[in-house]
Amino acid sequence: MRDKGKKLAVLVLSAMCAMTQALPACASEGTKEAGRMTAGLHKTGILASQEAGEQVKAARAAARVFSGQESGVSGNGKERSGDTPDDPGNASDGPGDISDKPQSLDDREDTQDDPGNPDDLGNPDNPGNPDDPGNSDDPGNPEGPGNPDDPGNPDDPENPNDPQIPAPEKPEGLRTTCQSDTKVLLEWEESDNAASYEVYRKKSGGSYKMLDTVQKTRCADKHIVYGNSYRYRIVPLNAEGVSGAAAEIAFSHRQVVNVTKQKYTYRTMKSDMEKLAKAYSGYCELTSIGTSVEGRAIYDFAIGNPDAKKSLLVVSTLHAREYVCSAMLMQQIEYYLRNYNKKIGGTKPAELLKNMQIHYIVMANPDGVTISQTTYPRWKSNSRGVDLNRNFPAKKFHVGGKKGAEGYSGKKALSEPESRAVASYTKNLKSNQGLVGVVNYHAMGQIIYEDCSSAKLKSKTQKMYQIARKLTGYKSAGSSTGKGKSIGGQYREYVMYMLGLPSITLEVGATWAPCAFREYQSVFRKNKFVVLKIAEAL
Repeated sequence: MRDKGKKLAVLVLSAMCAMTQALPACASEGTKEAGRMTAGLHKTGILASQEAGEQVKAARAAARVFSGQESGVSGNGKERSGDTPDDPGNASDGPGDISDKPQSLDDREDTQDDPGNPDDLGNPDNPGNPDDPGNSDDPGNPEGPGNPDDPGNPDDPENPNDPQIPAPEKPEGLRTTCQSDTKVLLEWEESDNAASYEVYRKKSGGSYKMLDTVQKTRCADKHIVYGNSYRYRIVPLNAEGVSGAAAEIAFSHRQVVNVTKQKYTYRTMKSDMEKLAKAYSGYCELTSIGTSVEGRAIYDFAIGNPDAKKSLLVVSTLHAREYVCSAMLMQQIEYYLRNYNKKIGGTKPAELLKNMQIHYIVMANPDGVTISQTTYPRWKSNSRGVDLNRNFPAKKFHVGGKKGAEGYSGKKALSEPESRAVASYTKNLKSNQGLVGVVNYHAMGQIIYEDCSSAKLKSKTQKMYQIARKLTGYKSAGSSTGKGKSIGGQYREYVMYMLGLPSITLEVGATWAPCAFREYQSVFRKNKFVVLKIAEAL
């Protein structure tokens, strides 16, 4: 390359000398520059390849510029208007237009033989020779060694980048069912990616200790003690033993319903229901069936198999001041749940309630109860002054009474949200769960309403009455139909004559409602087995 550079410099010098004679004014600077380049080449002899390349490139460009001026063509490719020797040419023309002219043979030879200009970064659009297998830096070559973007073969069992089994999800739906005084069953929904579960328990004030490791989504703790409180933790594990987020639940193995004073409030009842539903989740369910005038939920508390083909309904406290019935039924519900797997009164609830579910509307008039317990003890109606037990449909519904504490039928049947909720739920059970009868609780008098004018219903109604009378000692109330025109519609008559179902009404307590607190335990004892035995008989 150095010899070629010398030859080229000599050629350039000769051309520049000729142009200098024709264009002395214009070419003087170019001649001086070329002279300096040539002198430098001769003086140094051999230059480094980088310096030679730069010198030759500059000399070549100068030669082409001056060659274009001598031939009468401007740098932009247009013919010049004159050949004035003193015209320096278009100053705006520059080496950028050189690419428009074909390369000379020498130029082509230089390109072919030149191993590369060290300052030339190459054509960025040129991906290189695809046939060159030795280009290990080519990221497009999948065979190339050390490609950092190659994730490897995901099917290779020895590949450290293989995806791990995901950690299991947190168990959902953790619940407890107290099965006896010494045993509680824990159940939960299956967790994604879980192969097993570690179950831990701690007593109140203690620390967690492992109870068991199970593959199923249930675990029984058979060593609980009545009166204690516990907390359980379920830790899911995947097949590799990696744990996921744990689920926890508290379990209080104590009596829930504690009637320690006369006023068993709506708030207390709701709290007790929620606690029972949590402690005995496998045996019962709590559902809101509507709301009162003031927005309080009206609850159905059901025990037994929700898929059973038969059901029995118990309705209590349509009359506000008769809330002793609510307290008694809550005690009854807990008694049945706590002894679910035992025989009580000759009957084992677990066996009976495989085929029947018992539904309790424990407090049908929560607004009225609140009024009776806070401002007006003898209040019987709902918060709009309508007597709910006069607000049900009847074959002949007669509007009567005055709005207030008791006796007013309302403008029409089911004008009140409480009576609508009870009537609607009664019909729903008849249609969807084979409702076999209805037991109503009121206070006071220690009597039972059992009269029935329907031959079709008389047998079952009498059966219900005889069971209740034997257990409680209450006497028959005789006919509930007085002389003269009946006001509104009573719930029992609605059930029997509008829905065609057997029904009785028990009036508890010997004192005027609200009943004296001293009667509460006596009321519970007398009625403890009534509902269970009627359910068994029907």
